[in-house]
Amino acid sequence: MTPGQVLFELSGEHPTLPAAEALACLRAESPGSRQLKCGPGYVVIECALDALPFAARRLGLAHRFGRYLGSCEVGDLMTAISGLDLPEGSVCVRARTVDGLHPEVDTHELAKKIGGCLSLKHDIDLTVPDVTLRVLISEKAHLYIMDHEIDRRPFDRRKVAERPFFSPISLHPRYARALINLTEAKRGDTVLDPFCGTGGIVLEASLLGMRAVGSDIDPDMVAGCRLNLEHFGVEAEVLVADVGDVPDLFGKVGSVATDPPYGRAASTKKEDIEGLYRRGLRASADVLSCQGRAGVVLPREMTAEGMVLQELHMQRVHRSLTRHYHIFTRR
Repeated sequence: MTPGQVLFELSGEHPTLPAAEALACLRAESPGSRQLKCGPGYVVIECALDALPFAARRLGLAHRFGRYLGSCEVGDLMTAISGLDLPEGSVCVRARTVDGLHPEVDTHELAKKIGGCLSLKHDIDLTVPDVTLRVLISEKAHLYIMDHEIDRRPFDRRKVAERPFFSPISLHPRYARALINLTEAKRGDTVLDPFCGTGGIVLEASLLGMRAVGSDIDPDMVAGCRLNLEHFGVEAEVLVADVGDVPDLFGKVGSVATDPPYGRAASTKKEDIEGLYRRGLRASADVLSCQGRAGVVLPREMTAEGMVLQELHMQRVHRSLTRHYHIFTRR
């Protein structure tokens, strides 16, 4: 596979999850991928270029990505543009600032100015260009040729309120997708959600081409999960089971991705929530294959017997709930 440097323009929905998801996704599709640089709104990753079409279908928290050309100080941008060696063909320039950085920059005027410079060697076509040059103004100016734009609309069509059976506390499909990607699960791997609830994670894993399996102690949740899977036209094995029985039911799996209940009596069967979390983490350790990873969302940071915490990402939902995305590997 041909290696290359790729800039991922991130969604900005979370300070750390989007970059971590992009890197984990590329490691799943292209082992040996490595992060070169990261900053507000972007990450640059060295990876096999052949893996990019698959990454485009996997990512939940990115907008677009393409071949990285370089970075410079914002004040040196026009000098950098004059030295670019772009592919032949017509060109379109798009510029964007990140998170209010460099408010003095008028991106529309900047794009026109850059287009004027490039027009000395290239035709400018704002409708169907051969090359789209994007300029991302973050802590510096970052230049890349856009190769893939990610269609995020399908995630909204699968969001919680659009399902026939739902719970309002469920993860948004983009975050369920990111959680699965953070486990570095590969296409064809078995991905288990032992607290499947309404099935959002199982649904996303199945859509990614993985063997999705799930369980929940609540028969109503399992019935609702099956209804949701049928509604979106996907199949998965979902069983009514206590989390302690998961290792015997499913054997070894490639990845665990789960979002346990946050103390709701109907889902915990009135079990002490801390005890339920401990049992869930122990079952996750037991069911994981040697190279497997577990992505577990909990309302607080926790350790897990038999597993090592590799990453932790915190997401404030409201005053009384902060989700902690744990990524574990087996000891």
